[in-house]
Amino acid sequence: TVFDVTRKADTYGKGKSYNIFAGKDASRALGMSSLKDEDAVSDYSTLSEADMKTLNDWFDFFLYAINTVSIFSAQPALQETL
Repeated sequence: TVFDVTRKADTYGKGKSYNIFAGKDASRALGMSSLKDEDAVSDYSTLSEADMKTLNDWFDFFLYAINTVSIFSAQPALQETL
């Protein structure tokens, strides 16, 4: 899911506290409640159960508070058939 945070430039804009989450999938950092660059990655497969709950809580918040731009779904890799 892609959220449009342009109206929240005071929070997500360049030099602001949550800019780390803008322009990328920073799921891991959200789940960990981390503002570290190295945590701002899409792979959240190693998050603890508590961190997954935090990530889901953030997702629910964004769905309510931030404009949704697009929703993607995971697709299995296409396989060539001969």
